[in-house]
Amino acid sequence: MFDLSSFQHYLMRLLAIGNSVTALGAFLMLTQAMPRRKVNRLILISSFACLVTLFLFILLGTRILDFFGISVGAFQITGGLLLGQIGLHMLNSNSNSLGDEIDEEIKQTERLSDSEVYSTAVVPIAIPLTVGGATLSAVVLFSETATRTNSLIDLHAAVIVLVLVNYIIFRFSSKIMAFLGSMGVVIFIKIMGLFTLSIGIQFLAQGIGSFYLKYRELVTAPL
Repeated sequence: MFDLSSFQHYLMRLLAIGNSVTALGAFLMLTQAMPRRKVNRLILISSFACLVTLFLFILLGTRILDFFGISVGAFQITGGLLLGQIGLHMLNSNSNSLGDEIDEEIKQTERLSDSEVYSTAVVPIAIPLTVGGATLSAVVLFSETATRTNSLIDLHAAVIVLVLVNYIIFRFSSKIMAFLGSMGVVIFIKIMGLFTLSIGIQFLAQGIGSFYLKYRELVTAPL
């Protein structure tokens, strides 16, 4: 059954981690010489790739961890460290560093054929610029929580909304960049970085807490 508060909980966290604002500069530079029809097709391919990837990680969820013999607590700590690192990087971003990252993406996508341009809709536009390791880690952890709390419908709905929001951001990317300006984009990235860092610390605390509870149970267990 759909629960609005649970949906909002997942959506707000996913938007903080997986919004595509940080990929706007590279996306605009990549598509600046392309006709609008081709750009729209690239956006559709990228959005579809993001949706399929996220749904796949929700479906597999902790099965991925079980396959590699990784506990949820260990993955929470790893995901927390990854989110924390990305959050700090976003907080320390500035217009110059953002420009350097964009220039690097441009160098990697120059002189591409049409088929290669469309492949860039998946890599690097969809993965990892839009859906990176931090987002995938968060989705795996959210899927574990959603399975326990019977809120998988809410998580799926939040992922769909996230993909739609990112689609709209890419579709109106030139207008967004013109409205915000380079400084506005940096400020937005810093704000999202603060939330991402906070989510990472929360995951880290949950992982450490689960290890502590298991250790306490082992120590207090009757011999």
